Amino acid sequence: MSLLLLLTGCITLDRLVIPEALVDTYDLSSERIAPELFEEVRFPSVDGVALAGVWAHQPQPAPPLIWTHGNGGALDAEMHRIETYWSWGFDVFAWDYRGYGRSHPVIDADGILEQDGLAAVQYVSDVTGLPPEEIPWVSLSLGAAVMAHTNDEIGARAVVLENMFPSTEQLVDAAAGLDLPSGWFFDQVYDNLSAAEEMRSPVFVIHGLADDFIDPAYGPLVMQHLPADLPAWLWQPDGVAHSDIHQVIPDAYRERVLRFLDDPTADPSAPR
Repeated sequence: MSLLLLLTGCITLDRLVIPEALVDTYDLSSERIAPELFEEVRFPSVDGVALAGVWAHQPQPAPPLIWTHGNGGALDAEMHRIETYWSWGFDVFAWDYRGYGRSHPVIDADGILEQDGLAAVQYVSDVTGLPPEEIPWVSLSLGAAVMAHTNDEIGARAVVLENMFPSTEQLVDAAAGLDLPSGWFFDQVYDNLSAAEEMRSPVFVIHGLADDFIDPAYGPLVMQHLPADLPAWLWQPDGVAHSDIHQVIPDAYRERVLRFLDDPTADPSAPR
């Protein structure tokens, strides 16, 4: 199906087809997080369009973590990720770009890449009173692209880029060999390698070697394009596919990411 979509050229970024990407309400059902700990919010993007987000608060005051999801749907489609980071002791802020969830319904590339991530980080900084440089980000796939493009404008304590693709052009070139989901083929080019070259905060690149959506070879390619003086680390675990690392190797994932967030200047992938 994905190759047919590529050949026919029937999907563009302006008319991105993602099942259930837009929703009227979020399903915040959770076996870990009590309902009263969720808080739905709205905040403006840089250009004023309305974006939606959800806090998963701790019962007591806790540091924030920004989670930026992938292309598969609204933020509640990744509830297991929100639960994972919440279980680590963070107030988790998950949010939707324009065209996703309860955010502004019209997708445009510039808005997603250059405005929405910046607005999300500034919102979290404003409501927590913390400078952006003290707030960690964890991101997946399309979300990693968004946050790479955001970090050239605003700092972070540390940025986790999981399974980021270098550009939509390279995804299309590799489509025949990968089982990409519908919605990945766009006319506009996400040039994420150029964004990586301008990142300003410590980066932990994670790319599972069993990823059959995004070629694992892209992990080292992203690393090559990060600034030479930037603390940056690469981890490519065996048996991990596109979005299941927190389920396949939860203990190793938790230990290494938390080690990175605690000290972004030390290699989190090195065994202790």
